[in-house]
Amino acid sequence: MLGCPASRTARQNGAVKSRTAIPSIVAHAPAFVPDAIARASHGSPRSSQRGFTLIEVMVALIVLVLGVLGAAAMTLTAIRDTKQSGLRSTASALAYELSDLMRANPTIREPVTPFTMVFDSETFFRGAQPASAVTSCWATGCLPADNAKNDFYEWLTKLRGPSGLPNGEAVICRDATKLADAFYPACDNAATSPLVVKLKWDEKNNNARDAASAVAVTTRYMVVTIQPYGLQ
Repeated sequence: MLGCPASRTARQNGAVKSRTAIPSIVAHAPAFVPDAIARASHGSPRSSQRGFTLIEVMVALIVLVLGVLGAAAMTLTAIRDTKQSGLRSTASALAYELSDLMRANPTIREPVTPFTMVFDSETFFRGAQPASAVTSCWATGCLPADNAKNDFYEWLTKLRGPSGLPNGEAVICRDATKLADAFYPACDNAATSPLVVKLKWDEKNNNARDAASAVAVTTRYMVVTIQPYGLQ
């Protein structure tokens, strides 16, 4: 029975044996057992250092966002500079193309009376810019002036077209003293001055953000000296 002295004595003897058995087990246990018990009860020092805090994650995100924004700004600046450089190259190419057109449409003199001009190339290209082409050339043939007019009209169409200069304008004249941007479109028209092509177009202003009164579009000028060797 549970209440008899013999059963209580047996339980006491069993408890004594179990208490005496624990030191014996611990004494014969491998050396790693206390470490395992310590890790199980207190946690590993390494495991307590794993992961990131919220502040660390936020700082990393801020650094990443700043880097991406900086790279995007550099990319936009490079694209804008490339576009503007392309416009300057286009302007230079158009000026030299006009020189070739003048060479292809040279001055023609009357063979019987050499001082009589049949077609004066420089006077034509320095004159009024044609508003349309001469369509009758396809049916009846062209005079020298008609050929020059068609070439000049196609050049002006290219200048102002999608692949040309934004709001592009051109002046062909002789000039040596009024080459600054502020003088456009004036020329000195002296006989001894070189023949030049003055070009004007609009482009995006890179310094708009830093200016006190920001202007998104600025006007650019280019003066190119040409030498159409066909002129006499």
